[in-house]
Amino acid sequence: MTQPHVFVALADILNLRCDAWLLPTDSSVKIESHWLRAHPDLSALAAASASDDFRNGNALAQPLHPWDAAAPLPVMTAVPEDGTWSPSVVAERLEAFVLNALKALPGSLDHRPNRLLALPFFGTAGGGAGNHLGAALRAILDASFRLANQYRVDIVLVLKDKSAFSLAQKLRREAADGSPWSSLGNGLQEKAASLGQAARTGHLVPFLGAGVSVSAGAPSWSQLLDRLRSGVRLAAGEAAAFDRLDVLDQAGVLEQLYADQHGSRAAFGKAVAAAVDLPRYGLAPALLAALPSAGAITLNYDRLFEMACADAQRPRTVMPENIPAVGNDWLLKLHGSVSAPESIVLTRDDYLGYNSNREALSALVKAHLLTHHLLFVGFGLADDHFHEIVHDVRRALPGTGSKEHQMGTVLSLFSDPLQSLVWSGKLDILPMSGAPAQDASEEEVRKALATAGRDLEIFLDMLAAYATDNHSYLLAPAYNQGLADDELDLRKQLLALAGQKRSAGTAEVWGVIDKALGELGFDEGTKR
Repeated sequence: MTQPHVFVALADILNLRCDAWLLPTDSSVKIESHWLRAHPDLSALAAASASDDFRNGNALAQPLHPWDAAAPLPVMTAVPEDGTWSPSVVAERLEAFVLNALKALPGSLDHRPNRLLALPFFGTAGGGAGNHLGAALRAILDASFRLANQYRVDIVLVLKDKSAFSLAQKLRREAADGSPWSSLGNGLQEKAASLGQAARTGHLVPFLGAGVSVSAGAPSWSQLLDRLRSGVRLAAGEAAAFDRLDVLDQAGVLEQLYADQHGSRAAFGKAVAAAVDLPRYGLAPALLAALPSAGAITLNYDRLFEMACADAQRPRTVMPENIPAVGNDWLLKLHGSVSAPESIVLTRDDYLGYNSNREALSALVKAHLLTHHLLFVGFGLADDHFHEIVHDVRRALPGTGSKEHQMGTVLSLFSDPLQSLVWSGKLDILPMSGAPAQDASEEEVRKALATAGRDLEIFLDMLAAYATDNHSYLLAPAYNQGLADDELDLRKQLLALAGQKRSAGTAEVWGVIDKALGELGFDEGTKR
């Protein structure tokens, strides 16, 4: 059985794919306006779902019903009526949420070894914790760790405030009772911390493959072709011949059939877009979105990563749709996007014509392979276009240096000695686990994939924790109760500095100091 885990993400809980999420309310079933995006009739559904026990305080949590089984389930959870917000109050309500979520969810798991339950920064918008955010954050983390282990669930704390996010990561890095990522083993933990440090200095560039979107329900390559195939008719006797084709040629046949049967080739691109354009991102995009990287590269068509980046307050300019991207964090979508279906690269003709149409984009990837460390996630390393890029970079390097230059790290699900041999001296292959036995059943392989995929998410969670370079919690209002004694002393000194008198002759220097104080969370207009 897999060890439960508590994730931390800088995201929007309504855009995250999970099994259930905590909807804060009270005995009068008041719903804050920002939650109403979850459903056009959320307030009415909540009022109809609330039992007498919930309204009189005898029940602290209750799921909404009816609810779309394909969407994450909201579980109403009551904030304290008197505004009291102690660790025991936090734990009591979070446990009520977990119990009610597990009771309401169906028994089978379709994509994860453990249920994934999502928590917002509970009680901070009006539930009584807004004046002591640091203490509330500690209480939520402590209760989440205990509940995850007690009920064998994964929990993700979804934060929207950078100060809360950076403090949560610091608290986890400095956990006194052992590493929160101990399930990875020492080797993977060392790699995650090292890559996190590289990301903190701006040297890590994420390179995303199809596996990053799988946790959101996106189809694999073969599943995508199956879905596209269902939209056209193959003539009698052609099915067997179609199955024998290479996947690129299958895509080419389907494109022509869409043109013949739907009136234009554009129908093929629209069908691809419809199959991969999903409303919610999974944990992997959410965790990668928080990395401090100016650039990112993907072969995916969907918009999940750019959605996650916007929610992580690091919006990205998508290329080649928006050029130039000067001054902005950017995302290079090498194989096109659902927002421009005509740009999608899927057939053999698309691949053969790629170099002539998008040579400048390939040059950007090559430059980053030379100057940065690329982190390949959800990427099978079988893409012909990628092989061409790596080959050209290797040729551009000096003779001896080319054999020693590690261009990146590949996070793979399973160990593959032959793949490691192929990429030796070029890429560091980092498997999450050993490969399933050759005689493993289909069900055993499915479980192994799900477990390895979750291990990869835990790895990214640790990487993100060590990549966090924001310290705005130090001077931010109401976070002081989350600080250690030496940090409280430093906070006091910095606040005293901020209150010093200024003169015209030191204005330029004070500008630099004020900028640093602002990055540490100081706001002169906020009561401290």
